[in-house]
Amino acid sequence: MTVTAGRPDQMHVQLPGRPLTLDDVAQLAAADESHRYELVEGNLLVMPPADAEHAALITRLIVWLAAHGLPADMLLPTPGLRIAEQTTGRIPDLLVLRDRVAARTVWIEPVDVALAVEVVSPGSQKDDRLIEPIEYARVGIPHFWRVERDNGAVTVHMYQLGLGEQGERTYLGHQAVPLDTLVAGEPPKLA
Repeated sequence: MTVTAGRPDQMHVQLPGRPLTLDDVAQLAAADESHRYELVEGNLLVMPPADAEHAALITRLIVWLAAHGLPADMLLPTPGLRIAEQTTGRIPDLLVLRDRVAARTVWIEPVDVALAVEVVSPGSQKDDRLIEPIEYARVGIPHFWRVERDNGAVTVHMYQLGLGEQGERTYLGHQAVPLDTLVAGEPPKLA
């Protein structure tokens, strides 16, 4: 893949004659700070940056977690998360790591993640509510939080990894908590 930048508002991408990989997406993202890119089963998804409220919610969670002793280098806003070897990578709004990763890591391995957080956005409701929780559970991420926001009311839906009726990995133990109530206390254990 070849990525060239012309004027600040233009970028030219020459796609390879093969399916895109996570390395291709990392190269594209490095050349374009105006968008977020995900690769889902080889299909490129392009998303605008988060709105101010969305970003403030993630910042609030990071500050709360850091204030309660989680190291800042284990709280990653909008990192790359490898879902499938080279064909699927997501960009969660926040990852809390189990262990530190190398500084230049672009695609975090699921085994290194304790918690994935998604803030529901108008353009990604289906992915945030239905598809991503299934993907995150399938790769074994122990905790998933979905942040719902509507007219100022913000609720955090917290799930823990378990097994479904057919023995598949799925999120169970749903607990919904207003964000203000959540951040007034101690973070739940993520071990």
